[in-house]
Amino acid sequence: MFLKMIKNDFNRNKLVTITVFLFITMAVILAASATNNIANLIQGMSNFQKRAVPADITVMHAGDYDQAEIDRFTEQYRDHIAMQETMVLQNIDGSNIHFGQNQTMAGTIQDISFVVQNKNFDFILDLDNEKLNVNPGSAAVPIYFMEKYDLEIGDHIAVKSGGYNKEFIISDYARDFEMNSPLTSSKRFVIHQDDYNEMLKMQAGELEFLIEFKLKETGDSAAVQNAYQESGLPANGPIIEGKIFMLFNAMSDMIVALVIILISILLIVIASLCIRLTFLATIDEDIREIGVMKAMGLAKKDIQKVYLNKYRFISIAAGLAGYLLSFAIVNLLNSHMRLYISSDLTGSLKYILSLIAPLLVYLMIVMYCKSILKRIDKISAVKALRGDIMESGKTGKYSFPLLNNKFFSTNIYMGLRDTAKRFKLYRLLFVIFIICTFIIILPVNIYNTIHSPQFSTYMGIGKQDMRMDLRRTDTITEDFIKLQEELKNDHDIEEFAPYKTSSYQVKNEDGSWNTMNIETGDFSLFPLTFLEGRAPEREGEIALSFANAAKDGLNKKVGDEVTVRTGRKEQTLTVTGIYQDITNGGKTAKAHSSLGVNEEAILWYIVSLDLAEGVSIQEKMDYYQNAYRSAQVNDIEEYTQQTLGNIIDQMFVVVIGGISIAIIKAVLITALFLRMLLSKDMSQIAIMRSVGLTLKQIRQQYMAGTLMVLLLGISIGVLASDLLGEWLVSLAMSSMGAARIDFIQILWQTWLLCPLALLIAVGLTIFVSCRTAVKGDLSVVLRS
Repeated sequence: MFLKMIKNDFNRNKLVTITVFLFITMAVILAASATNNIANLIQGMSNFQKRAVPADITVMHAGDYDQAEIDRFTEQYRDHIAMQETMVLQNIDGSNIHFGQNQTMAGTIQDISFVVQNKNFDFILDLDNEKLNVNPGSAAVPIYFMEKYDLEIGDHIAVKSGGYNKEFIISDYARDFEMNSPLTSSKRFVIHQDDYNEMLKMQAGELEFLIEFKLKETGDSAAVQNAYQESGLPANGPIIEGKIFMLFNAMSDMIVALVIILISILLIVIASLCIRLTFLATIDEDIREIGVMKAMGLAKKDIQKVYLNKYRFISIAAGLAGYLLSFAIVNLLNSHMRLYISSDLTGSLKYILSLIAPLLVYLMIVMYCKSILKRIDKISAVKALRGDIMESGKTGKYSFPLLNNKFFSTNIYMGLRDTAKRFKLYRLLFVIFIICTFIIILPVNIYNTIHSPQFSTYMGIGKQDMRMDLRRTDTITEDFIKLQEELKNDHDIEEFAPYKTSSYQVKNEDGSWNTMNIETGDFSLFPLTFLEGRAPEREGEIALSFANAAKDGLNKKVGDEVTVRTGRKEQTLTVTGIYQDITNGGKTAKAHSSLGVNEEAILWYIVSLDLAEGVSIQEKMDYYQNAYRSAQVNDIEEYTQQTLGNIIDQMFVVVIGGISIAIIKAVLITALFLRMLLSKDMSQIAIMRSVGLTLKQIRQQYMAGTLMVLLLGISIGVLASDLLGEWLVSLAMSSMGAARIDFIQILWQTWLLCPLALLIAVGLTIFVSCRTAVKGDLSVVLRS
C-alpha cells in the first residue's frame, strides 16, 4: 500500500517529485564530494608521509661543514634523535638544463638540485609512492617541472655546466614530500650514484647541504633546534620543521576543499528551502484531502505518515544516488592530489565520511516535514476544507493604488504591487537567488584575486614590474654589485631597490632562540600592504609577518621589541608593522638595512624594479636574463603564476562548477516556485481572465514581480559575496599567513557577465513557466 501511494503521488506530481529528487541528489553529491576530498587528502597525506619518512628538522647550509661534529651532536642528543642524514645537493642553474628544441629552464623561480636517494629517511618517491631507484643515465624529474614544461617519460634532458655535459633519459616523475609544492623554492632531480659522482667530480654545480634529523616519538623538536643553534654547528640557511612540509603539501588542495565545503553548505541550505517550498506546495494542493481525512477522524500521526513516508523514501533514494555519484564527481576535484600526493586514493575513510552528507540531508528533510506538519495540526477540518495554509503574507500598510503609478505600464505595476504586498511569500525565492549569486560570484572573486599580480602583496612582495633573484653562487656578491651599477645607468629603469635575505637568530618569549629569514633594504619604494603599522624606515626597526607576530610565533604587537642575534652580537629592534605572507610557512620579517647582513647565512639577493613608461617588460627581462645567467628574472605576474599555479588551475574548475550548479538550481527552483504560486492563484487568474485580461497581460504581471525579486537577489548576492566572502576567505587563510584578503574584482565579470548569465537563464524559465501555467480551461477553474 505504501509503495502504491508513492507511485500514485509520483504520477500525479511528476515534476515536483523529480525536482525534489534532483535537489536532494545534487546537495548530497556536493557535500559527499567535499568530505570525500578531505578524506582522500587525510589518507593520501598519511600514506605519502609514511612512505617518504620526511625529516622532522631540516637545516639548510652552504659552505664548509664537518660531518664528524654533526655525528657527535647526534650521539649527544640520542634521547631525542632517532636518525641523522646529510644530503649533498648539487645546485644547477635552470639555464644550464636543456630539453626539447633548444629549450632551457631559465626563468624558473625554483632552485634546481641534483641528488641521489637517501638511505635512511626523506625518500623521494615515484608516482606509486615507492622509493625511487634510478638507473645510470636516467633521471627522475620533479612533478612541478613535468607539468610546467610538458615533460614525459622517455624524453631527454641535458645538463651543460662549465666543462660538464651529459644527457639523461627521464625514467620517472619524482614525488618529493619536502619539496613537492610550488610554494617551496627548491626542487630535487634524482640521478644514479655514478652519474652523481661524475657531476661532483666535474664541479658542475654549487654544493648545498641538507642536514636532516628524524626524531623519536618522544623527541622534543624545539630542544634539538635550540641545542643545534647554541652548539655553533653549520646553519647558514633556514631551519625548517617537518610540519611546514605537511602544510605546503596540503595547502592547495585544502584551499579548494574549503571553498567546496562552503558551496556545499550553501547548497544544503538551498535544498532545505526547496524542500520546504515543495512540501508547502504539495500540502496546499492536498488541503481539501487533508480536511476530509481530519473529518473522517484519522489520527494526526496517520496523516503525517502519508507525507513523511513519501519524503523519507525520496530522500533515501536521492541520498543513495548522490552518495554513489559523488565518487565519480570527486575525480574532477582531486586530479592535483592524485598527481602530487597519491595516485591510489582507495582508502576506506572516504566511504565512511561521505555517508555524513546523505544522513544529514535525510535528518534535515524529516525535521522540516515534521515542523510543517505541526502547522496542519492547528487547522480545523472545516478550515482545511474551505481554504489553504499557504502563507499569503500580511497585507501591506500601503495598498499601492494604481493612480500612483507614473513610471510603469499597468500590468508591470500590478505585478510589482502584488510582489510587494505578498513579499513574505516571495522571500524564499529571494533568499535562494541571493545564495545562488553568492555561489557564482565568490569563486570568481577568489580566482581573480589569486590570479592577479596584486596578489603578490600576500606573498610578502611589494607591487613591481620585474623581480630578479640571485641565488647563492661563488660570484653572487660580485654579480649583485655589478647589477646595481648597471641598473643605475639603465634609463629604461624608473626605479629599483636591492634586498638581501639572511638567516638570523631571534629570541622567543621563553628566552630560547629560533632561526628566522629577515630581508633588509629600503621598503619605501615598493611598499607592502600592512595589516598594522608601517614598513621599517629607520635604524633599529623591523616589520613582522602575520604568522610571526601571532601568539604561536613571537607574540608581538606594533611597538614591541624583538631581539635579533648576528653571530655573537645581539640587537634590539622595534616592531613597526605587521604584514601578510603565505610563503616560507608565513614566518618572515623585513628590517631596516642598518641591521646589517649575516654574511655567513646569506640566502639570496633580490632586486625589485619598475620600468619607464613604454618599455617592453619581456625585452628587458630577456636582456637581464642573458646578461646574468645565474639570475632568475620574472615579471611579477609570472612569479605569482609559478608559485600558485596549481591553486589557480583548481580554482578555475571550482568556478565553472559553481556557475553551472547555481544556474541549474536557480532554474529548477524558479520553475517549482512559479508552479506552486500559479496553482495557488488559479482562481485569481480565472477571475482576471473573465474580466477581459489577456494571457499575455497576466503573464506580464507575474514575470514583472518575479524578475524584480531576481534583480534584488542578484544585487544583494553580489554585495554579500564581496563583503561576507572576503571575511570568510580571510578567516580560512589566517592560518596560512594572510589574515585580511581584499578581493581583486573584474567588474564586468562580477557585475555584468555572471549576473547576466543568471538573469537570462532564470528569465527564460520565468517566461516559459508563466506561459504554460496561465493557460487552461477557464470554465473548469471557475466551476472548481
